[in-house]
Amino acid sequence: MKRDMELVLKILKYFEEREEISVVSCLTLPGYDDRVVAYHVRRMYEGGLLDAEAVTSSRTETRLINVLPFGLTWEGHEFLDSMRNETVLNQVKQRLGGALSEVPYTLIREVALAFGRSLVGL
Repeated sequence: MKRDMELVLKILKYFEEREEISVVSCLTLPGYDDRVVAYHVRRMYEGGLLDAEAVTSSRTETRLINVLPFGLTWEGHEFLDSMRNETVLNQVKQRLGGALSEVPYTLIREVALAFGRSLVGL
């Protein structure tokens, strides 16, 4: 399954806007298959963007089966903040050829931070 950075941003915004910190057992987002959302939530947990309770295999605790997300990590907040400004988001998309899904997360983050720095005169 391909990573969809637009979906990643929607998931980050969803958790930022929540008032509660209870786990979400099945995150449903309009226009997305629940399995695709669940896959992205697992990857985002592994990438340090989401706080979640990990559900592992009963045979081996190292095999991640599912995650029950409940909020953003500090890194999740940082990434969302770097992409929040529409000017920055549009410049990142333009600079990277419009396809955020084709570019590594670390590069997207670095480009967003560079544009953000330029907006504040750094």
